[in-house]
This record gives sequence, structure tokens and C-alpha cells, in this order.
Amino acid sequence: MAVLDEAITKNPCQIPRAGTDRPKERPVASPVEVAALIDAITPRYRAAIAFASWCGLRRGEICALRVTDVDLDNATVRVDKTYVELLEARRRFEKPPKSAAGIRTVAIPPHVIPLVREHAEQWSGEELFFVGADGSRMSGNALYQAFVRARREVGIDLSFHDLRHTGQTLAAATGASLADLKRRLGHSSTAAALRYMHAVEGRDAEIAAALSAIAKEGTAVKLPER
Repeated sequence: MAVLDEAITKNPCQIPRAGTDRPKERPVASPVEVAALIDAITPRYRAAIAFASWCGLRRGEICALRVTDVDLDNATVRVDKTYVELLEARRRFEKPPKSAAGIRTVAIPPHVIPLVREHAEQWSGEELFFVGADGSRMSGNALYQAFVRARREVGIDLSFHDLRHTGQTLAAATGASLADLKRRLGHSSTAAALRYMHAVEGRDAEIAAALSAIAKEGTAVKLPER
């Protein structure tokens, strides 16, 4: 109020960048490293790594997938966050939450379909898509431990959640809009989605080339095909 009343010229309580959220930059796997992880991990977990890396699914979302959530004919996987939370609530003996945020249908990249189909034919359960050797719901810890072993064999330093970062970054590299990325990862806020966007090596050169193409055409209407 003192500033508005012109009693003082500047608010002394303002601290530069104090209100800025600056999340720690996380590593991103290359497509070659993702392929190496999938090859190194126990076959039962390969589709899970693919869902995390190429579809941006969280570990909890992956473990909670039902057989009916995976549509191979239409190449989609449906994430029902309400169902994920219900399973977690049962595990903690709590009342399930009512929030439906994060429910979405994600398109599965064509190159991932063979892995998903193989999993459906060999390792999926009757109700849940990912199950343990005993047929019960696959635990997040079992998936994580299998990932750690594969990560060690490949020789890369990533957390499982970094695979989700990778999925967002690779999707951004295709030219997807922020709205597309928010929907694909199930974020309601732009700030949350931006945490998963990273600069991709070589993309700036492509942007520069596209700018020259625009200059040559004299208009941005006829953009070159990607």
C-alpha cells in the first residue's frame, strides 16, 4: 500500500527470484539408451519401460493398468487415475479420494506396439495388465528394482521417473504443442507440464532451418513438412 500511495518508491520486502519455482534439471535418456534399457531388463518389465519412456506414464499408473485399459487395435492406453488412487487407498486402508484428475487416453507409438502385444500374450493377468510372478498386482518396488538392475547393466544414471521426463521431451521434439503435452501427461497446470520439457540437442538447428524456409517462402502459412 505504501508503494501505491507513493510514500515509498519501491517495496523493500521484494526479494529477486524469491517466488520463482526453479525445479532441478533432470537427465533425459536418448532413444538408444531407452532401447538398451528395454533390452537389458527382465522381459516381464519391458512393456512397462516402454510405457514410461514413450507414453510418459508414472510408475503407479503403469502398475495399476487393467487389461481393458490397453487397446491394441486402436493403439491406445487409458490411464484412470481414480483407479490408481483407489488401489493405493486400499493398500493404506484409507477412504479412496474422489478426484478424477489425470484420467486420459494416450496414443501408443507404433514401434512400441510389438512389446505391448508380447506382454499381453505372455505376462498380463486376467484383470491387471502388469502382474508379478504369483499373478498378483505388480508392485512399484519390484518394477523399480528390475529397472535398477537394467540401469546398472546399461551404465546410465537415471531414476525411473526420469523416463517420464524422457517421454515428455521426445514428444516435445516432434513439435507437439504445450496443450498436447499437458494432455498426454495428464497435467492440469502449464507449470507442471513445463517441468518435463527440455531442450533437445539439434532441435535449434532445425528451428533455424525452418526459419530460413519461412524467409524463402515469404510467408509462415506454407510451413515445410517435418
